[in-house]
Amino acid sequence: MEELKKFLTALLLILTTSTGYAIQEEQKIDLKGAIEVALQTNPQIKLSKLDIDIARNNIFIADRLQNPSIHTFQNIPKAGVGNPQQIGVDYTIEILKRGKRKETAKTYSLAAIDSQKFLEYSLITEVKKSYINLLVKKSHLQILKEQEALYEELYKRMEEDVKQEKLPETEAIQAKIVLNRAIMYSNIARSEVISAQNYFNSVMNTSNINYDTKEDTLPDDYAVLMTINPTDESINFNDIKNYALAHRYDLLAAKKEVQAAKSKLEAVKSQRIPDIELTGGYAYQTKGMSGDGHYQSGGYVGASLVNIPLLYNYSPEIQNAQIEIEKAELKYKDIEIDAIRNLTDAWEKFVIARNNLNFYNSELLNNSEELMSASRKSLQNSEIDLTTFLVSKKLYLELILGYQDTLGEYYTSFAELLKEINADSINQIKIENI
Repeated sequence: MEELKKFLTALLLILTTSTGYAIQEEQKIDLKGAIEVALQTNPQIKLSKLDIDIARNNIFIADRLQNPSIHTFQNIPKAGVGNPQQIGVDYTIEILKRGKRKETAKTYSLAAIDSQKFLEYSLITEVKKSYINLLVKKSHLQILKEQEALYEELYKRMEEDVKQEKLPETEAIQAKIVLNRAIMYSNIARSEVISAQNYFNSVMNTSNINYDTKEDTLPDDYAVLMTINPTDESINFNDIKNYALAHRYDLLAAKKEVQAAKSKLEAVKSQRIPDIELTGGYAYQTKGMSGDGHYQSGGYVGASLVNIPLLYNYSPEIQNAQIEIEKAELKYKDIEIDAIRNLTDAWEKFVIARNNLNFYNSELLNNSEELMSASRKSLQNSEIDLTTFLVSKKLYLELILGYQDTLGEYYTSFAELLKEINADSINQIKIENI
């Protein structure tokens, strides 16, 4: 027993001091604020935004004009007699190429934006889940502390009865063991709260600020955690499936990649079209080099076809571009199948969690509250002793513990469902189906 006391004391000291290192500020935050912070600080989001900047720059690169060339021809010694000296500019004009390249780059840019949006929904879901998990752990700790207080009261009652020789000493010893076990469970729950809070801050990518949830326990105000009432059954699977297939950003990005691959094929094929090179400049003859002894000057112009596909007709590039289309189409189909399976799984888990929570709300909680009310009256009327009442209260707290788990599962499953739909709320689906 003495060793158990030392262990619990050491554990308590560790838990109460472990959060004090390297943290400059403690701050409570609600779910909406947590999402906003995460979107601003998450490195993956920042990287995806840089990818968008690169994709936008690629549009300008694809639309670029060819740079001109400056040339000169100087006929020296006797070769220059009667022949002009020249200085001019060459400029190549691409035929039916720039527009196709630019269209391809535009489509890839739009796909990058969709990919970034999909990444945002994944991050928002992780923030929600870590926020909810922290609230569940805090609720667990509160309930276990209440149980600990009950066991302490029970132990004191039995200890008093032992002194009055109403109970054997073994009863008090057993009650002490149960109390110590409750203290240990409370300490474990406290460590789980600390771990959940650290993970919550890790998801938010924070270091100097240690964020905590605004609520102290898991609320049953569904709007606070961006969740609908579990009694709302106005949506069905077909509605959310149709919405998801039309709006999921990973599907939209994959579809644009197919379009971009097709545009790229046209751009590659256009390389078989010859380009036009224009040449023009200034020509002159000095007095010493001209045939009549006078300074002669004038201009010259010329044009030629270049990049004529005679020796190389770009067949390998065209074949690769066709393969890229096939790959993009296969990728889209794969993402679509995964999306449907993930959405189906999220929907089924949500329905189960909703049914369980509704059962708690309609049956278990009411029955347990009635039982506790009856137990209080029986205790006041001396129909039951304190020990029996405490046992009833313990069962009630265990039921509340299960309710908190069920409520947390409902919040989490709803967050996962919205992620698979790529929607901020169910109202978006309802509006579309009107």
